[in-house]
Amino acid sequence: MRPTLAFDLVVTMDRNAALTAVADALGGAGGWIVDHSLFSDVMAVVRFALPGDRTTDFGARLAERGLILDPDPTDQPNGDEITGRLTLTFAQGTGDLKRAVPAFQ
Repeated sequence: MRPTLAFDLVVTMDRNAALTAVADALGGAGGWIVDHSLFSDVMAVVRFALPGDRTTDFGARLAERGLILDPDPTDQPNGDEITGRLTLTFAQGTGDLKRAVPAFQ
């Protein structure tokens, strides 16, 4: 069974900036986004995969961008790939993010 990480963060920064920070931190640490779910402008869930020996680097890269993981992830000794879930709750979200839906005929 593959090791799994799970983190929940309450974020005060802009939603797009936070999502970009997560994507950049994952890519910089050698990981990638497997899936994501956006819940209006209130919450985002990002599922990811990451080399096990790069989890500390991932946490450090997020911290540089103002997103502090608690507990701070530690590297897996064997370096196998791990999966994870990062849930971001946006403190300034209104729950009313409207998107224009084009008409179709």
